[in-house]
Amino acid sequence: FKRTAVVASAHLFKAFGIPVRAHWSFWLVVFVLATEFQNYLQGGLAVSLLLTVCFYGCLLLHELGHSLTARRYGINTREIKMTMLGGMAMFERSPRVPHQELLITVAGPLVNFVIAGLLFAGQCLAFGLSFEAWPRQFCWLLMFLNLFLGIFNLLPGFPMDGGRILRALLALKLPYLKATHIAVRVGQLVGASFILLPVLGIWGGIITALIGLMVIFLAQAELMRVRAEEALKQGSATLNRLFGGLFGGQAPGGGNGRSWGFTFGGPPPGGTE
Repeated sequence: FKRTAVVASAHLFKAFGIPVRAHWSFWLVVFVLATEFQNYLQGGLAVSLLLTVCFYGCLLLHELGHSLTARRYGINTREIKMTMLGGMAMFERSPRVPHQELLITVAGPLVNFVIAGLLFAGQCLAFGLSFEAWPRQFCWLLMFLNLFLGIFNLLPGFPMDGGRILRALLALKLPYLKATHIAVRVGQLVGASFILLPVLGIWGGIITALIGLMVIFLAQAELMRVRAEEALKQGSATLNRLFGGLFGGQAPGGGNGRSWGFTFGGPPPGGTE
């Protein structure tokens, strides 16, 4: 989940050589979640706080799944930022090979499913298959949270991993920009449903609607980003065509987008034409 403007972030530590930073909103949501988890967990605030720390540890492992898989393809991660919305792996460059994007993106949710599987096995060893003893157990809640993270991120909407997986699959057969356009529109339908369901009283509330708005706007931002990348390859004539004549003259480097030193952060993009 993932590309937002982040300010006032503090360095925490390095994981596998990647700096991990926390935005101020991260500390706020830690307290809020710890308070909320008390309703579902035995042991008071201290245990709830521990669960919250473990939950964010799983979020960090999710981002490391993206980052370490990207490193395998020669793509380094500048840093990982933890915010109230989750984690963001900020890559030095954007891969344009569909199978690379697919593997890099799938790695994140896969980490959560592996964690959930290990916790399930541990619960079975500790309590057997007597599921009535599970609901208020620490490991059961952490297992559920990892399943939620994995499944939610697979929804086909930017900036979630599912939107990037859809684009990578489409880009195997379609030009990259067209694949992005289709994936973005599908994601915006997902976002619109997040808004509509609470309005109709079917499911969710104000937070669900806000997530829907975020998905719609960030999906559009991803489409604009890819349009800009494609236009930079071809010079100012394409910029004018795609962005309504806002750009004049020639792109630096004689219209060769590769001479621009731009990098784009956020979760794994990619694809080829």
